[in-house]
Amino acid sequence: MIWALAVVFTAAATITGSGGGREAPLVIRGGNPARGILVNLSTGLRPFDPPDPALPSLVFVHGFNPLPHVVHFGMAERVAESLARRGGLACNVLAWDWNAATFESLHPGVNSEVAVHQGHALAHALWRAGVDPARTHLIGHSAGGMVATSAAWVFARRFGRPAAQLTLLDPAAFYHTIVFDRLQAGLLCPVVENYWLPGPSAYGRESATPGVRNYRIVGPASYAGVVRPLRSDHIFIVRWYLGTIEDPRRSAGFNTSALLAMPGR
Repeated sequence: MIWALAVVFTAAATITGSGGGREAPLVIRGGNPARGILVNLSTGLRPFDPPDPALPSLVFVHGFNPLPHVVHFGMAERVAESLARRGGLACNVLAWDWNAATFESLHPGVNSEVAVHQGHALAHALWRAGVDPARTHLIGHSAGGMVATSAAWVFARRFGRPAAQLTLLDPAAFYHTIVFDRLQAGLLCPVVENYWLPGPSAYGRESATPGVRNYRIVGPASYAGVVRPLRSDHIFIVRWYLGTIEDPRRSAGFNTSALLAMPGR
């Protein structure tokens, strides 16, 4: 419960805080009523154009938003922009927008169950769109990691077609019981990654689950991120991952993506 409250209050502060700088925003003013929509962010396509079934797919899922009528996340858009700047990778860039469904209750357990159900909806939406799980890289930030893991569970356990890769960006320790114990993330995909940062302005931890590759990232904020939440390490992990998309010389992050080794990409 303590971790859950920390996530709620810090997320609220993140959204209402001031980020500063000239970086493209990860949090955008203006509410968003989406309660689970597959959005196509591929270059040259419109948001509701169908993905190309001949291409591999990257799917990004944002996390918990305690103020969905006030702001929404722009993380997936930043991922699409970073991929476009990198160049040379033909793939569907998709996002799962569940902004208005992230905060259904003051009870954290209710919101976690919503995230699991959102993952089921995501998997079925991708399946109906013709996306091949075996050529799909699922990425979830924070509570979005529960959604991405739940989608991977549906692919593996119900469709018998595991996703190629599951990447979790600083899933709060509070979420580990669902992600690693209940859904058994380590058994769902050939590659499962847990990128985490230590507190106080991040919430992750290493997972001892077999099959999970743990990466401890050192963020710049530490205690300063508690005071300036838009600069928290919990948000920094997304910017760090964007940097690995744009820089092929980095050894981790997106440069471990299974999409990079797929024929015909």
